[in-house]
Amino acid sequence: MKKTAIAVCYCRFFTLFSGKFRCLKIGNELKIAGRLYRRLPRSSLPTFGLYKTEKERALPVKRNTKQLFSMIFVFAVIAVTYSCRMLAKFDIGGVYPSYIRAALYLLLFSLWGFSIDRRIIHKQTQHCLRLTALLMLIWLILRTLKYEFVTDMTAARYIWYLYYLPMLFIPLLSVYIALSLGRYDNRLTGKSVAMAIIPTLLFAAVMTNDLHQQMFAFGGGSPEFSEEYSYRPLYFVCLGWMIACMAFSLVRLFKKSRVAGGKKRMVPLIMGCVAVLYSVLYLSGIPAVRWWLGDMNVTFCLLYASIYESCIRCRMIQSNTGYIELFEATTLAACIADNEGNIVLRSRAAGDDMVCPPEGQKIIRPDGMRISSARISGGYAVWMDNVRPLTELREKLSENKAEMEKNKKKLQEAYLVRKKLHELTEKNRIYDELEARNGKQTARMRQLLGQCENASPAETKSLLKRIFLLGTYVKRSANLYFLSREYEFLPQQELRLTVDEAVRALTACGTECGVIYRTTKPMRSDEVVRIFGLLKIVAEATVDDLRSLFISVSDSEMALSAECFSDLSRIATDEVTVCFEDGLWLIRTRIGGGENAQA
Repeated sequence: MKKTAIAVCYCRFFTLFSGKFRCLKIGNELKIAGRLYRRLPRSSLPTFGLYKTEKERALPVKRNTKQLFSMIFVFAVIAVTYSCRMLAKFDIGGVYPSYIRAALYLLLFSLWGFSIDRRIIHKQTQHCLRLTALLMLIWLILRTLKYEFVTDMTAARYIWYLYYLPMLFIPLLSVYIALSLGRYDNRLTGKSVAMAIIPTLLFAAVMTNDLHQQMFAFGGGSPEFSEEYSYRPLYFVCLGWMIACMAFSLVRLFKKSRVAGGKKRMVPLIMGCVAVLYSVLYLSGIPAVRWWLGDMNVTFCLLYASIYESCIRCRMIQSNTGYIELFEATTLAACIADNEGNIVLRSRAAGDDMVCPPEGQKIIRPDGMRISSARISGGYAVWMDNVRPLTELREKLSENKAEMEKNKKKLQEAYLVRKKLHELTEKNRIYDELEARNGKQTARMRQLLGQCENASPAETKSLLKRIFLLGTYVKRSANLYFLSREYEFLPQQELRLTVDEAVRALTACGTECGVIYRTTKPMRSDEVVRIFGLLKIVAEATVDDLRSLFISVSDSEMALSAECFSDLSRIATDEVTVCFEDGLWLIRTRIGGGENAQA
């Protein structure tokens, strides 16, 4: 984003004339700076309220010289064209005065439209004024064609109808201009766009007047055979539309004007009243008016242009003018430098020690003033602002950041200590829970190890079997404990690992084992723990004489078939059934909760 001091001054200039003006940030204020400077006439730069030296500051400033010359030119053109009109009325010079008159008017309004493009900043207002100038040119071209080139009456009549294209739409554009004042967006609302329906319908009524004659009524009932006409109701509707739009526009311009007061604000109102008065006098058919000011087309174009130009001159419409007042009012220290970085112009607030920094760099002085520059057409814009509060705030933020980093480090260290303490506490809790669950088994293993010291080899072998089976149970039960705390259901694979580990332990003790799995879905973790506990009970009860063990596990039941001499009826409970058939102990237990498991 390009930044120049000119735009800052521009915004502050308008602040002087409106308490409602909302000051923008410097970055936004400087958006249009390059455009403003490019439109600055190089010859007029020394008169902008900027001074190279203290001596030049005492010199009087030449004001509005260019505006004076432009006004003289406009009045001179109007005087020449009016003279040509008089010459044509007295048939002096043939057709040449009429041609010269038409060419001068076209040139005048073309130049005015070009000046609008250079002066107006607000996009919506600029577009509307462009269209206004274009419609005026169309109006004058149609007038020239009708009076100078067209001889057919029908063609001339329809060219006359086409006059109402600019006559109806120029007032609409004036309403759009008035509505756009004070707005920063460049889009019309839906209601504003819908207003175009009214002039469109009226223009369609004008173009079809030959069919209904509700705009103009011709003598004899047919426009083909009569040049005499009278006004009908639709004509007055068109007239009311034009007057209403003009009145609304002027009232809106006065309401939204940034100018606090003064005689200048009366100029657009006076010009509007002149336009209304001329319309009334022209329609009244007063011979003197028709003789001296009978060219209604040109007169209305001049009046419309005068109204808009007076609004621009008295600042009711924002424009890229008023540089003298701009720099005299501003308190910003700003300079303009050439391409080599040499200061050529200074504002009143800029000191002689203010220099242009290299492109892309900034100069920060010991007193906290920052000098910045931005590339513009023909050189650089240089401005100075106070950054001491910002520098102090930045230093304070740096100190706060350092303090926060220290506190952050302390908090991290405290967190790590608390985390380690929590881990140790959790480990101790788990150890205590495991000790409570398997304390009897571990105590039994220590007792059995003590008995091995004085036991015979056969007794030692039996004791080691028991120790091995208890150790297997403690290991797997601890694993199942952790799994059961995390998961409500265990997959089939976990059940098989549990049963297979018990089978391997029994096989190592000399027991023939076999297992069949008919499970199809996960099993509740507490059921897996219970099944493994039942295997442990059977193994302890038959550790010395268990010859074979066959295990069958399904989703609803676990069945054991044990061949041994021990009496297993004592392990029967409400959940476990035990019976002896054909030399085998048949042990069954129901498995609950499997029907609620998710596959």
